[in-house]
Amino acid sequence: MDSNGLRFWQLADRAAWPDLRHAGVAGSCAALRLASERTLVPALAPAAAFVAAQAALEEVPRAVDALECVASWDGGLRGVVVHGPLPDDVLLLELEETPSDLCVAHDGVLLVALAGRVLMHDLRDRWSDVPVALEGFVAWRIAPIAAGGAWALERTSGRVARLHGKPLRAQTPTTDMYGPQVFRPQPENGCPPTLELFAALSLGASERVLAIADDRTGGPMLLCWLDGLGSAAVRRWNAAEARFDAPLRLEGAAYAYALATLDGDRIVLRVPGRRDAPAFDLGAADAQRRVLPLGEVFPLNTAAREAAFCGGVRENGQPPHYPVAVRRAEPLHALSYQTAARRGEARNFLAAAEDDFRASMIDSGDTTTVWHRLNAEAAIPPHCGFVVWLAATNDARPPADDDGTQWHPHAFGREAAAIDEAARGPQVPCAAWDRAPSELAGHPGLLAGERVPGQRGLFGVLVQASRRRVRALQGRYLWLRVVLTGDGRASPEIVALRAWASRFSYVDRYLPRVYRESLFGDAALAPGVGAGRIEIAHAAALDAGGALDDTLRARLMLAGVRPGAAASVTVERTGQAWLLRDGASAWRLRRETDTQGAVPLDFIALYQPQATPADFNARLVANFEGVLTQLEDRVAAAHLLSDPQGVPESNLEWLGAWIGVAFDPALPAARRREWLRAAPDLARRHGTRDGLRLALDVASGGAVRGGEIVVVEDFRLRRILATLLGVDMSDAHDPLLPGLHQSGNSIVGDTLFVGSSEGAELAALYADVATSDSEDAAALDFLGRLAHRATVLVHQELEPQDFALIRRIAQLEAPAHVLVRVVGATWPLLVGIASLVGVDTYLGPPRAPRPVRVGVSSIGLGDRLIGPGVLDPRLAGNTGVLVGPPVADAGGDRAVTIGTSFVLDGSGSRAPEGRRITEYRWRLLPPRD
Repeated sequence: MDSNGLRFWQLADRAAWPDLRHAGVAGSCAALRLASERTLVPALAPAAAFVAAQAALEEVPRAVDALECVASWDGGLRGVVVHGPLPDDVLLLELEETPSDLCVAHDGVLLVALAGRVLMHDLRDRWSDVPVALEGFVAWRIAPIAAGGAWALERTSGRVARLHGKPLRAQTPTTDMYGPQVFRPQPENGCPPTLELFAALSLGASERVLAIADDRTGGPMLLCWLDGLGSAAVRRWNAAEARFDAPLRLEGAAYAYALATLDGDRIVLRVPGRRDAPAFDLGAADAQRRVLPLGEVFPLNTAAREAAFCGGVRENGQPPHYPVAVRRAEPLHALSYQTAARRGEARNFLAAAEDDFRASMIDSGDTTTVWHRLNAEAAIPPHCGFVVWLAATNDARPPADDDGTQWHPHAFGREAAAIDEAARGPQVPCAAWDRAPSELAGHPGLLAGERVPGQRGLFGVLVQASRRRVRALQGRYLWLRVVLTGDGRASPEIVALRAWASRFSYVDRYLPRVYRESLFGDAALAPGVGAGRIEIAHAAALDAGGALDDTLRARLMLAGVRPGAAASVTVERTGQAWLLRDGASAWRLRRETDTQGAVPLDFIALYQPQATPADFNARLVANFEGVLTQLEDRVAAAHLLSDPQGVPESNLEWLGAWIGVAFDPALPAARRREWLRAAPDLARRHGTRDGLRLALDVASGGAVRGGEIVVVEDFRLRRILATLLGVDMSDAHDPLLPGLHQSGNSIVGDTLFVGSSEGAELAALYADVATSDSEDAAALDFLGRLAHRATVLVHQELEPQDFALIRRIAQLEAPAHVLVRVVGATWPLLVGIASLVGVDTYLGPPRAPRPVRVGVSSIGLGDRLIGPGVLDPRLAGNTGVLVGPPVADAGGDRAVTIGTSFVLDGSGSRAPEGRRITEYRWRLLPPRD
């Protein structure tokens, strides 16, 4: 609410636009922009595309791992062959039957789809190959799930099964070697590999399922052909209703046969004959569930094969791979060039059917509301612009799209009139750029980036019904249609639209009544000043639009309108309203009925667009109101400049200077605000433990309250009587381990072994009997080493710069007589050590495993030596059976005369290691010149 009591309604996210037509909401700011799209031209005739797709579906898909090693099926070798970065290929797995799919699943497991089962082959050799089957289910395609497991698709029925669980590691001794008296878990493997039915898809009469992928939302995604024409569609899993949603039709992707996911809701397809992979944004489907191809171009290598994408778990941002040539694959990358729609529309309502109406309702609750101003935070590049059509009603339904008398345009952008005909209409209001980031006082604005006059920032326009004599737009509900126009490369971007109401008029509030509007009713709604009338018989000629014919031109001249040779007609509503334009001149034509006579008579009235003098005066004064209201709002919100939560980020240093606060350069803006808010408490507690805790809590974003950072006096860290198994006792870098305090106590059985240096500690802590002077001195020395010292324990992984920030804050806020150190505590809770409540009892996530460090790591102490889960065993230090081509050696060149016998000897040829030559083939070459 502003200083005049006006409220605003904001449209600023995807939910605000139920109906998007060639437009979308994208980016971190959720900006409304033209959709990235293009038109796909079929590369092959339908019959040829069907044949190519069928052949591609019969190809066994390849698998790819994180190091881009590629596994493919070799029918001649009857095995899975891997091509990697090392010379020659290697035979990974021999099979007796041809698989239907290969893919690398989570944690380095190769999945092979075979007849009636899925074979799990561990690339780290943790277990022997394990087949997993589901009775009556034949897995044809497999899609790995990033979180673990895989989806399996049955070709004939479209049923989907889920593979989850893992076999037990091969161990010594084996489970059957334990005696009956030894406790063992039952069952031995609590999560064995299982293939269970997930969902059965109810297919249409001609529907066919071709591919499957993980939707990353908890379910699978299916690629289908809906009919005999290969109309491609995607079905997504609806977890809330436990079923597949209705298909999303993919325009221009006939006979698409392969599917892969990109980021967000984007997918990419393989389409027969195309030298690129079309991409689609499933989140941009229209009301008819159609999805247009994105404008991004993903080119394919010239040696790309017509086959499915390679199967494998991909990290976030890692592109899918497609097969190339023999046993190879290439990553799929987009070109920097992309195309966008040249024209699109967004509405805050959607009328899909008579009984299906959705809207982001702008409801003032009052039928007398006069809509005042429209503000937009937007970026409008050159050759771009947008027009906001506004309509106000008292019913919760918008006017018809073709009702030009109810919808009123408002233009945004310097070039809006040049690129949109609606912006060239008579007296259409045009938005002005404002230097402020937002019309809301003290608000930094929602649009990121630097503001550019006329192109980027805040735009505002007075709401006007420009097709009426009285331009005030009145009604309870406000409806918007935003028409965006671009040049095919760039697009306007709208981060937020805000509509203000009800109008605060200086004329009605401060000026005498003589200046107020005196025209009401139908006369106020008229398109302008009456200029004559013509017969209704000319309606057909007007509906044709364009240039005037001779008959209509002559009749208009008789009515007092003299159109020039370039005059043209624009149809605003068929049979009801038209706009006649002739250069800078314009006339509005409306169908009306004369009820004065005995018989009602229809005619076409001619109007010269012109507002009433009172309306013009009110809009003129509103220009000053718009500027003065913002000044009044800033004055009224001046207290925000002294509020840490409301002061602009650029003024934080200025506000801190008021109370003598100098911020650490590494402190982010949000924590600077919190520091200012806590400044009174920080000043009052400065030099105390509570003050140090508060300062660290603010600097770390609440880590002290959460237990991740602990401030403890050193005497609480004294340790004796501890034997820790599985912990490096000599780790001098962790303050919670006894190694830091040079204590070597241990308990074996019932006996406590105490060294001479530890006796002083025992005497200081537990001695109730008299001690010698030397023992007293040792005990005092021990206590002296713990006095006036404090430790800041950091129980979380921090970046070096954040750790340095905590160290600087600790040094500045610690008491002057106390020595403070900041150390990382990597072990959150140790069983077997005397737990200190609030110090080493922090319950955090398990310590992340780290790779072994030469000269540092110890076996069993958290660091791990894990072989990479890669397809090429040679990269993991193992050997493999090479499958490179044999080297032919037929001996030296010889010359023989015609008719003389000779012997061909290829015994000198060599096969790769682990293979043998089984056949020699000779070919007679033509003589050389």
